Amino acid sequence: MAIFPFRPDQKLTAVLAKQNFTLSAEVIPPRNGADQFKVLQQIDQLVKAGAQFLAVTKGAGGSLRAGSLPIAQVIKEQFNVPCIAHFTCRDLTPFDVENHLMDHHYFGIRNILALRGDPPDGQAEWKPREGGYLYAHQLIQQIRKLNEGIYLHRPGGGPNVNYSERTDFCIGAAAYPDHPDERERIEFFKLKIDAGAQFGITDMLFDPDSYGYFLDLCAKHSIQVPILPGTRVLRTKPLAQRLISKFKVKLPQHIFDRLSDEDGPDAVKRGLELFNELTERLKSLGAPGVHLYVISDTESATQALRRLA
Repeated sequence: MAIFPFRPDQKLTAVLAKQNFTLSAEVIPPRNGADQFKVLQQIDQLVKAGAQFLAVTKGAGGSLRAGSLPIAQVIKEQFNVPCIAHFTCRDLTPFDVENHLMDHHYFGIRNILALRGDPPDGQAEWKPREGGYLYAHQLIQQIRKLNEGIYLHRPGGGPNVNYSERTDFCIGAAAYPDHPDERERIEFFKLKIDAGAQFGITDMLFDPDSYGYFLDLCAKHSIQVPILPGTRVLRTKPLAQRLISKFKVKLPQHIFDRLSDEDGPDAVKRGLELFNELTERLKSLGAPGVHLYVISDTESATQALRRLA
């Protein structure tokens, strides 16, 4: 009997259960047609710096970035650390979702961050494909059903088969502690948890009080899954202003005032000091770890990980 040669990955919930405070990072696939060596070199540096697991995005702003699945596979197999594969359903039908998820399953990918996905930058009006999903909780529900051995019925696809093999995905969901509407902030996340999500990762976060308050909201709504705060090293005020403009992040004024006006050794030093302070505060609030958004600043990310490791 043929056996798939890819080992199943370690589930993130198991990783978090074994560690008091985890260090992780998130990488972005190269743009379509770009050299893949750079991202592999980045992964190597992050793992050596102390990242205990990694995540691979699908690219922000609807950008053309394929390769999330093979890069996640390389992280798991060759770098020997668990990996979270981002999975977006923005342009997929439920049938497409099932097919792509089975690819992940056969490759041994077990950790999925289930996202609706961003529309392309500048495309204000967006609608899903006919029969597609409007919300991430719908995708999460489909993944949960695959874990239960419930597959889609395909009319006209031949005789019906009673499938017995269940997938074994550990399902993650995005959390938005800075979402302006408090009711939506928690209700949207609870929909994802009720649909089957087992852990959360926040969007880019710089205010520890926002994270702490979100944990309080979760407790009030009986949400008990681990929620990793996602953040990054800020080096300069211009960088902070770009993040505020593009991603609508909330940055306390006292942090902004301590940033350097321009890049250089002093900017790196200040940025790392602020990152360490934020991490310590998040840890004191009960965060299970810190998830570092690297983007293109591998140097600061690796320095931050080394200090914490």
